[in-house]
Parts: sequence; structure tokens; C-alpha cells
Amino acid sequence: MKYIFLILTFLSTAALSIEWADEDCGQWNAYKGKVFSLDIGTSFHGRALFKLCKSETQNFISVLTTQSSRKDEVKEIVETTTRKHINISKEEYEKIFNLYEVALQYNTLDKSSGTDGSNWCIESQRSFTYTKACFWTPSYNSEERGLKGLNDLGSYLWEFANLSKNKEMRLY
Repeated sequence: MKYIFLILTFLSTAALSIEWADEDCGQWNAYKGKVFSLDIGTSFHGRALFKLCKSETQNFISVLTTQSSRKDEVKEIVETTTRKHINISKEEYEKIFNLYEVALQYNTLDKSSGTDGSNWCIESQRSFTYTKACFWTPSYNSEERGLKGLNDLGSYLWEFANLSKNKEMRLY
């Protein structure tokens, strides 16, 4: 019985020491790594993946965009992917972090769906709590659906990354 207890004790501490690795934000721990990601995929106007990354020296937003376009009026679709990191000040980090915390107050019972629109997925790890939730077009009746915070976060990040200036990328 002692040996089983020792083995279980060893395995439980090993599981707690696993770090969350992210290609943009690095290794996750209490002081650095990915704070959250927000993936916004639209039916007709591309996809954007935002990540808030913190480190001991510089906080930043990672933005990965994918745009689809038709090549020479043929049915062949060409996808263009771009990745950029935007360094942010402490004040900008706090603003985005506060929007993120409000966004986490989403309505888990939302049942809205549609054939067109967008799909938004927010993912986070807070201490030992991992969450991921996806919603159809949070801009549609956002207050009534309990998704205003999520819509505000996505809209802010879209503007912050200057995606609204790209005519091929539309947020909805």
C-alpha cells in the first residue's frame, strides 16, 4: 500500500509540473506564456487568431490571419497566411486583459447558430482551470445572448491589429 501511495504521489506532482507550450508565446507558467487565444473564423472573409502573450520583459499580441481568394476567376482558392507580433505597453496589456476577463463571463447556455456568419472560440488557462468555448457570431444580439464581453474583446483586437483596414477581412 505504501508503494501505491508513493507512485500516486509522484505521478500527481509530475502532472502538475507540465508546462503549456505555445509556438508564439513560449512556455506557460505563472509569469509568462499565453494568457488566452481568440480564434475568429468568418464564412467568407478569412480567419484571425489572436493570442495575448506575457513575458518578464515584453508583452505582445500574436496575430495569425488567413485570407482566402479566388485565383484568376477560376474555382481554385488560394489561402494567404500572415503572422505578426505586436508589442504592447503595460497599459495596453491591462486594457486587453480586462476585456478578456469580462469576455470570460460568457453565457454557456447560448444555443444560437446559423449557416453563415462567424465562429468565435476563446481559450484560456487560469491556474489549473482550462476553458474553451465557441460561439456563432457573437455580434448578433450580443447583449441578449450574454456575449457582449466576448464581442467587445474581439472587436477591440480586430481594430488593434488594423484588420478593419483590410477590405478582404471583415468582422461579423
